Amino acid sequence: MKKLFYFMLCLLLFLAACGNNDESKDAASKENTETKTYTTGEGDKVQIPKNPKRVLDLTANYGNFKKLGIKPIAITSVFPDSKYLDMANIKKIDPEDVEAAAKLKPDLIITYKENKNNKKLEKIAPTVPIKVQNMDYKDTHIEIGKLVNKEAKAKKQASKLSSKLAKDGKEIKKAIGEDKTFSIMDIQAKDIYQFGPRFGRGSEAIYEGFGLKEDPEAKQAMPKEKFMKVPKEKFNTYSGDYLLVPTKDGQKPNNDFVKSNTWKNNQAVQNGNVVYYAMDEAIYADLISVEKQADLFKKELLKNK
Repeated sequence: MKKLFYFMLCLLLFLAACGNNDESKDAASKENTETKTYTTGEGDKVQIPKNPKRVLDLTANYGNFKKLGIKPIAITSVFPDSKYLDMANIKKIDPEDVEAAAKLKPDLIITYKENKNNKKLEKIAPTVPIKVQNMDYKDTHIEIGKLVNKEAKAKKQASKLSSKLAKDGKEIKKAIGEDKTFSIMDIQAKDIYQFGPRFGRGSEAIYEGFGLKEDPEAKQAMPKEKFMKVPKEKFNTYSGDYLLVPTKDGQKPNNDFVKSNTWKNNQAVQNGNVVYYAMDEAIYADLISVEKQADLFKKELLKNK
């Protein structure tokens, strides 16, 4: 009789465990299939997974996902690797290669609005086109957080970095002067390009993070796209008190322009206020990259102060 009792008890516990396991599976299955409505910056509504598991990132926002603890199944191959983001071992695909995207079986695709194959990508999985020029680095991170159901975490992270950079900006301005102006210029052999806020190249750290000022004449001439080609005769006109120069290797360019009198007569050059830094790390504007860029800029700007 006692053996029969124990047998029945074990059977009941086994059935209960099976039932709980089935309930857990059902709950997990329901969680994986739940969707929510996401509204893009253009006002379009997209049904996306509430908790996406296979995110395909076809933008330059890999660092935002990394900061949030999300590893995309692949990222775009368009942009270079950054030592700040440890991108060497993650799969990369052409952002316009629809066949490659389909083979990955994503449940959410993040792309740029300008991608010509967005309509085709939409047939593979819910596709969200973003236009980052409409957002600062903090808002971009929060939007990525919304997409992967980590909005609260994203807000906390963005606020923490914003506070840190604002504090660092005050320290920098106290050391070099409140009204010093800054210009970000890519000095190539034949052409010069200048970048404004929200265009990578460290602009998020300099202008939005630290709150430093653009050169006023460059700011007035800057088109809405926030980058422009600078005629060599305008180089000194658009160059601020400090000149920030992203280069391939983070070193001073070796070309005829930096040997010219125009360069040598530049105020920032004469005052030793030129900062060179690596382009590959500077094109990104995620929280990880912006913080690393800011650390570099702060160190350089406070050097010898």
